[in-house]
Amino acid sequence: MLRLVHLLCLVLPVVACTSGASLDVPSSAEDSWPARSSTSVTSDPDGQAVLESVVEQVTIESVRLPGRLWDPLLPPLADGVEIMVGGSLTIPVVEEPAPAVIIAHGCGGPGRSERDWATELSDHGIAVLVLDSFGARGVAEVCSGRETINVADPVVDVYRAAELLRDHPRVDGDRVAVTGFSFGGRTALWSALARFQDAYGGRPFDAYVAFYPSTCFIRLEGETEVVGGPIRILHGTADDWTPIEPCQELVNRLDSAGVDAAVIRYDGAYHGFDNQSLAWGGLHFSPNLVSPRNCSFVEEGGVVIDPDIGTVAGVDSPCVERGARYAYDADAREAAERYLIGLLLEVFER
Repeated sequence: MLRLVHLLCLVLPVVACTSGASLDVPSSAEDSWPARSSTSVTSDPDGQAVLESVVEQVTIESVRLPGRLWDPLLPPLADGVEIMVGGSLTIPVVEEPAPAVIIAHGCGGPGRSERDWATELSDHGIAVLVLDSFGARGVAEVCSGRETINVADPVVDVYRAAELLRDHPRVDGDRVAVTGFSFGGRTALWSALARFQDAYGGRPFDAYVAFYPSTCFIRLEGETEVVGGPIRILHGTADDWTPIEPCQELVNRLDSAGVDAAVIRYDGAYHGFDNQSLAWGGLHFSPNLVSPRNCSFVEEGGVVIDPDIGTVAGVDSPCVERGARYAYDADAREAAERYLIGLLLEVFER
């Protein structure tokens, strides 16, 4: 059973809850939801209080599966250890239950970029649940390859988060999409796969949107057997951390199988082009980042292998390099925002 352990009021834009008034959420919702939260309040030009959004800190029952990365691939749920995963749920204050997006974070964990997207989407009437798949698993980051988790872990988190949203009285749990960034882009794409849904009690989502995903270099068995809404990959053409070309090849295979999939290209944009916290420094470079840009892994008999050496693939594979560039691109960010919001509003109306 999923539980909401505690709620924390935050104001969007972010200020302390103690600065300004707060009101109880209008109680058109069922009393069965575990707790109430407070809402942020601002003033309109006439000085009248205006309710904006609610931010709830939630915890979700999930599991920590054994292994590292994709070794093993798809371990049984019974082999996992139960844990409580954290998340931040932003709910727009609207009359009807809001559709929702689950955000899977990148290799550095949830941060400003995910919070910015939560604000943007909630401004358009969409609830947003930003997951933290690292904290409860004792992992700070996986960008450097020093630490990692089984990559099925965050997929399970997404499925369990959908259950929580289905039970939330202020969210329309039947209208939910998934989006993710880099490491989380893999989560978004793999959550669409029928075999993952079957293995981990998942459900189809209204859309799967991956920003520059760190997964297109892996060719899984059954990769075209997906369930749910359209698949979209938003990617910069200058990305040298997780290059766009393998993602275009993946989408070509999906399209040939009759899947509604597309790559949305942003010319000259680098990895992290939507991350406004990178705006201060132009083009950034980190020598410690693990990059699969020269890798082409394939699943054989349930095992992801590096065909160049014939053994299980991983961060120690000879094709893996270190060092990558990343940068904010205001034009690409604005275009991606328009596209993502337009896509979500469209699929939620179907």
